[in-house]
Order: sequence, then C-alpha cells, then structure tokens
Amino acid sequence: MLSTRKSALAGSLVLGAGLLLAPTVPTAAADTRDAQACPGDPYYTVERIKTTYEPIGSTAGKRNAASSTSRLTYALATTVSKATAWSVELGGSMEFAVATVEAKAGVEVTKSVERGRTVTNWMDVPGGKYGYTTPKIQRSTYVIEKWMDKPNCSPKFMGNMGTLKAITAYPFFSECVSTGPCTPKP
Repeated sequence: MLSTRKSALAGSLVLGAGLLLAPTVPTAAADTRDAQACPGDPYYTVERIKTTYEPIGSTAGKRNAASSTSRLTYALATTVSKATAWSVELGGSMEFAVATVEAKAGVEVTKSVERGRTVTNWMDVPGGKYGYTTPKIQRSTYVIEKWMDKPNCSPKFMGNMGTLKAITAYPFFSECVSTGPCTPKP
C-alpha cells in the first residue's frame, strides 16, 4: 500500500510539473502578424509649396470727400479667365487631385473663373483718404506625394503624383488706403 501511495504521489508530481511548462509560439506566426499590421496599400500626402495672387480685373479707387469714415463700394468686372491646373507625374486625374487637396489641406478649390463677371467689394475709408481695390484670385500650389508602408511599418516614398496649381480663393480683393494713389497689396 505504501508503494501505491508513492507511485500516486510520483505521478502527481510529474503531471503537475508538465502543467508548469509554458506553451511555445512559432516565430513564423509573429512575422505573419507584423506583415498584416502594415499592409502595402498606397496613401497620399499633400504639401503646399507656395501661395500667389493674380489679378482678374482692373484696379479701382476713389477719394472719400467726406470728413468722416465712409464705406466705399466697388462693382468690378473680371477681365481675364483663370483655371486650376494639374501637372501629372505618376498619374491621377484632375478630379483625383482636387479631391485629395480638398480633403488633406482642408481648402475648397475653384476649378475656373470666367471673365465678364461682376464682383463687388466694399472698404471703410477715412475722410479725405483714397481707397483702392483690385479683384484677384489666390492660387496655392500643392504637390501630391504617394507613399506606401513596408512590411516593417516604415513609410516608403513612391514619388509625386503631380502638382496642382489650385484657385483657393475667389474673388480675393487686395486693398490699400492712403492720402494719394496707392497700389493694393498683396
């Protein structure tokens, strides 16, 4: 009977020791999990390169003959047409470029501006001073970059999709107030 108890105790110890062993994980499963965490789908970034202002009409101005500040109103006709331009490098349409810039840069892009349209601006001009204004567009130049994540999750630059010269403000009015004629800026 004593030997049966010893055998049962020895069997329990062996079984208990087996339960203390940690399960092993194959290394191939860890590598597969990392690759799935960073799929190779492309994504796009937008970089603004510069912003300029282009006139779309003539400068108008007049003197406030009153002794107090007055609101001067200008109704000006546009004299030129302007359009957003897309220079493609890796690919993509104008619609792709406009949608990407609007989404990533948070701006609204106007595709074109026609001549012969009337635009209105008003300015508060102190008494005895001149107020001048010029209708313009604001043009912002953006580069759309294509990126892809490597399996180790580090980014890889794939190239430029192209450059969008977008009309980002229309109409934009440059203004100046002075004791004599002046040139509206910007």
